[in-house]
Amino acid sequence: MSHRKFQWTGLDTAAKIFPCTSGQRDTKVFRFVCELKEPVQPQKLQEALDQTLGSFPGFQTIIKRGLFWYYLEDTDKMPVVQREYKSPCSQLYDKDVSNLLFEVTYFGCRVNLEVFHAISDGTGAMHFLRVLIFRYLKRVHPEALGGLSGLDYDASESQSMDDSFARYANYQKLPKIKKVHKTVYRLRGMRTMDYRLNVIVGTVPTKQLLNVSHSYGTSLTELICALVILAIRKEMPVKDVSRPIVLAVPINLRNHFRSASARNFFGVMDVGYDFSQGDGSLKSILAKLDQQFKAGLSPEELQYRVNQYIMLIENPLARAMILSVKDGVMRLGSYLETRKETSAVSNIGIVHMPAELRPYIEKFEVFISTQKVQMCCLTYEEKMTLSFSSAFLNTEIQKNFFRSLTNMGIPVEIDTDFFEDN
Repeated sequence: MSHRKFQWTGLDTAAKIFPCTSGQRDTKVFRFVCELKEPVQPQKLQEALDQTLGSFPGFQTIIKRGLFWYYLEDTDKMPVVQREYKSPCSQLYDKDVSNLLFEVTYFGCRVNLEVFHAISDGTGAMHFLRVLIFRYLKRVHPEALGGLSGLDYDASESQSMDDSFARYANYQKLPKIKKVHKTVYRLRGMRTMDYRLNVIVGTVPTKQLLNVSHSYGTSLTELICALVILAIRKEMPVKDVSRPIVLAVPINLRNHFRSASARNFFGVMDVGYDFSQGDGSLKSILAKLDQQFKAGLSPEELQYRVNQYIMLIENPLARAMILSVKDGVMRLGSYLETRKETSAVSNIGIVHMPAELRPYIEKFEVFISTQKVQMCCLTYEEKMTLSFSSAFLNTEIQKNFFRSLTNMGIPVEIDTDFFEDN
């Protein structure tokens, strides 16, 4: 579906924090990858990108500064497909340069979509890549795929550009889950040069990992979180064992509130484990996480998260502050919040593509910029990719995690991306 152009619109409720907190250390950029089974044809990819852009009006925008808030302005600038030329998740937003806030590159059989978090979240970007790959493969294989009907994402302009936080906020003050105010364990170490990400991707058979999670009576996401906590625990100094390991886990609110928005619509819940108050076994960690996930995904808590974003933005004092003051306040708030978390785990979920495309697609991957260590995962057909991005040179946590999978009998195919230039 092609859309008419809007002239300008405000950033969505969750996006307002990203322009002032992004920089070289943490670009607030995430990358989705589709690895095909044949080399990419750049011209066909460009044609598919031009067509796809019409279905996602929020992507053809630039960020402008107003007196009180940032806003998105429609632009005639068009994205140009390029061979990959820089390290993953490099800076896209520069307050002094009016650039598009996403980029499509390729290398070999891989198509990369990088997106600045202010225009979309992981789900919105995944929809964009799905449509892009669908239209690309139809152009490359017109005989086999030319008659294939559209994907399941065909949102109207108003649906695609919807600020779903504003739509579903009911402004009621609901009780938030009580947190234990205890200093969390924070990762430290020698950082990578030039703020480049240290990326390690593991690919595993989805069914085997699911079987393991079922054997423990838990969900896939909870099992992954538990294994990340154990991987971090093995690297903790003895003096820090009394500090809990806390993971930030993004929640796709579209799974709980009806929305087809391609903009940000997510919440974040904190889950964790205190090794000074438990036996530290995998079963003990899973039991604790199960309680936390059930509480964090309750309807009351989800509604609280939606309301919280809106109430912060519409606070009379916040509304009256000029943008330069808001920037400072939001940077401080973001800094204090990140100190309450050790790491992060994000499960994008299952990538759905038409069955006719299976012969042409190898797998999908996702990872994100970070100042810590973050793990992102997704599933396509029989393969699940588990991607670690890290600001540190040390990779022991990642090695511990993947060793735990192999010790469970799950084969892992490892791909690394340190600092090699293409």
